[in-house]
Amino acid sequence: MKRSAKRVETPQGSLEYILGREGGCVVVTGCSGWDTELRIPAAIEGLPVTVIAKKAFLSRKQLRRVVLPETVEEIGDWAFAYCTNLESVWMPRKKCTLGSRIFMECPGIRRLFLYEGGREEKNPAKASEREEQTAALLAASAALLEAEYLMDPMEAGTGPWLQKWDARMLQMLRAEDGEGYTKMILCGEEDAGSSMEIYLNRRRKSKVRLALLRLMNPLELSGERAQELREYLAAHTRGCESEETWEVILGEHGHEQKYFELFTEIGGITEENFHAVLTDMGNEYAEMKAFLIRYREEKMECKDFFETLSLEGW
Repeated sequence: MKRSAKRVETPQGSLEYILGREGGCVVVTGCSGWDTELRIPAAIEGLPVTVIAKKAFLSRKQLRRVVLPETVEEIGDWAFAYCTNLESVWMPRKKCTLGSRIFMECPGIRRLFLYEGGREEKNPAKASEREEQTAALLAASAALLEAEYLMDPMEAGTGPWLQKWDARMLQMLRAEDGEGYTKMILCGEEDAGSSMEIYLNRRRKSKVRLALLRLMNPLELSGERAQELREYLAAHTRGCESEETWEVILGEHGHEQKYFELFTEIGGITEENFHAVLTDMGNEYAEMKAFLIRYREEKMECKDFFETLSLEGW
């Protein structure tokens, strides 16, 4: 017989739960309301919250940040699947049974922070550099790598884990761009207008995002692997046969200088493509256009008075 869910109030809604293990623990089964940040308590009715049930937060598109309690021992299948605006999750660094596809179709997730017991209140803004990079790489395990075997709170951030992470990254990066297209067509999974050209563009963009993310979070990244990533990105800049690196930089990070700094470091800006890059930026991204003009003047030993006016005229 199905047990009726109980409710406990949250700032803008409520958590739904049932009692499990013959009343010895709490299983969170869902939520209602408009909470964008949800802190799941360690105890309800004096009992520890140990389980996040299967599909508990499925398609809760308002959620942006979730903090799981250090008492949690199990997270069910698809618990946060299709939470398309979910950006960060805090979870305890402990042994925990993790279901399948917990963060499936969560394209916005950027950080899966891990905390030690008693540190649940830690401000993410004060995370150490290693914690920050580990959080980014762990999130990418689900969002970009599709590698559930890397979703290990105990191992994440360690040397062996980073080696496995990089092995999976290189496997994806080196795969043929057209891999999987025929299977997609035969299975009827293509959407309208999903031609081979569009498919290849999407595949290369996925690889670009992965390479950018790893270079931005270079925790124990070897020089050889970093060079391979830079070369891949440089091979798809503006003016190349395909331009996915520039498309991702402009379309997804157009106001973030750190990405433009990396873009120049890998050789993404050249004398041949400089004017085309500024033209692509149109009348937007004034600060980034100024950065690129300064870069050209200082690093490429080239200065044109009229280009200093481009912030107003382009």
